[in-house]
Amino acid sequence: MSAQPQSHSISLAECNAAEVNQRLRNWDTTTNGSNISITQANSGRANSADASLTAANSTAANCVQGFAAGLNRTLTIQITGDLGDFAFMLNEQAEIELNGNIGSSAGHSLSSGYLLINGNAGDNFGAYATGGVIACIGRAGARCGLGLAGGDVIVRSEVGDEAALGMMGGTLILGNSVGDHLGAGMRGGTVYVRGAVKSLAPGIREYRLKESDTMRLSLLLARAGIRAAAKEFRVYRASTSGGVA
Repeated sequence: MSAQPQSHSISLAECNAAEVNQRLRNWDTTTNGSNISITQANSGRANSADASLTAANSTAANCVQGFAAGLNRTLTIQITGDLGDFAFMLNEQAEIELNGNIGSSAGHSLSSGYLLINGNAGDNFGAYATGGVIACIGRAGARCGLGLAGGDVIVRSEVGDEAALGMMGGTLILGNSVGDHLGAGMRGGTVYVRGAVKSLAPGIREYRLKESDTMRLSLLLARAGIRAAAKEFRVYRASTSGGVA
């Protein structure tokens, strides 16, 4: 009879973030299993649900900064509570779900794995990611998908100004309204938008939604647990990236 998967619980009331980060980086999945539950004792709102898109991004001192960064383990992590800036940056392989809000630059430079935020995110969400899937069920601040080079970044609700700033590749899916200057400096990749776009940056234009787009959108929206019809989205790319308008 096979053994049941082990699950470990860690409380930030009992150890600090630096200790937790070290434990996660050195986690032995053979001995300890791969399922981890983490609770955040100090749950100050990193980016409250009623805050504007330009509100402060996790400036509260009681929001943990740089949490679970630099992981390269096949871990499945569930976290409850709000986190600060630069959480989950430079990660590979791990599948992480946060039930709370998060500060700026979440998932920065992620190269593989899965990150789901069941709350709001600050500025620079998914910046410079090269792979994996990064999803936010709430809103995200300015410069969502900054410098995105690969992978998929998904936001169900509104995002701020300069989404897809300097984007080079990958996919950015925005399920609601978008601020000014969408795609400023964009050179590659694809942006899908369901809501209104306040303004497009020069060199960005709308392209025809193809069957391949709807198939990809449907799969990614389902992966993030977002109910939306792919046909409701519009497609934007840099005019130098090719394709049929």
